[in-house]
Amino acid sequence: MRSRDAMREMLKLYCTGVEVVAEADGVTSGIEAIIQHQPKLVMLDIKMPDGTGFDLISKVMPVNFHVIFVTAFEDFALKAFRANAIDYLTKPIDPAELQNAIEKASAMIGKEDLDDRLKKMFADYTRFQVPENRKIVLKTAEAIHIVDVDNIVRCESDRNYTNFFMEDKTKIMMSKTIRDYSEMLEPFNFFRIHHSHLINMKFLVKLRRDELICVLKDGTEIPVATRKRDELIRRLKAI
Repeated sequence: MRSRDAMREMLKLYCTGVEVVAEADGVTSGIEAIIQHQPKLVMLDIKMPDGTGFDLISKVMPVNFHVIFVTAFEDFALKAFRANAIDYLTKPIDPAELQNAIEKASAMIGKEDLDDRLKKMFADYTRFQVPENRKIVLKTAEAIHIVDVDNIVRCESDRNYTNFFMEDKTKIMMSKTIRDYSEMLEPFNFFRIHHSHLINMKFLVKLRRDELICVLKDGTEIPVATRKRDELIRRLKAI
């Protein structure tokens, strides 16, 4: 929901010629919205609660609208996009990149056979698939960091900023809230154990139940919010 809110606000601020005719929170509701409203452009997240953006596209082919995919990960899927000139944006979305993508899509609407390119993209999707090569793009004022998700130990909130702590001891500060990154990373075995802390469960080695403290592989001790205790224990039992 928060991602859609942010997208809606950016479209309102930076893409004044765009009218949002509908929103959806998954594959099923997305298909229903497309059938009902017949949009010219769809902003489509790859990861959704009931499937993927690829699942949605496969169920509405032939496609008669332009698509801009939205993804958190610099992963194998983007190789398929690049190979077929399919538009995509990486989270957190940069307003300038959103503007450029919308302008490009507006210019191409009605002038290309997107359906053929999407079919080729699906074919390449399987060929390029390398699940272990999961990466996230972290854009700071100084650099663009391409980070292996499995190398992120934890994230810690610092007011409206988020610090990423990496396995190699480096730290990257991002000007987004931890809530934004929680939505991005939780599908990949990250757990927000406290309002200020998001951890990669891969690095959790101990839970001190009496103190409600998590101990990570590097020795870091992080408090567990009381309301998160039961869910954390359920996750540990499922390992």
